Amino acid sequence: MGYAICFGPCGACGTNFGYNPLAVPSFRKRPDGPREPVCKTCIERVNPQRIANGLEPIVPRPDAYEPVEENAL
Repeated sequence: MGYAICFGPCGACGTNFGYNPLAVPSFRKRPDGPREPVCKTCIERVNPQRIANGLEPIVPRPDAYEPVEENAL
C-alpha cells in the first residue's frame, strides 16, 4: 500500500503546496473553469472576512492537506 499527495499552486495566492485531491477546498475562478485548490493560509486569511459578511467559515476536512491512500484514488 502506498500514499499519494498532489502538489500544485493555490488558486488564490499561487503558492505551491501539497494536498489531498479528494479533500482539499477548491473554487472556480470562472463559472465554466476548472476547480482550483486553496491552501490553508488562504483559507485562514479569508475566513474572518466571510464571518464578517455573515457567511459560514470554510472548514477544511482534517485530511485536506495530508497524503491519501493510493487505493482511494
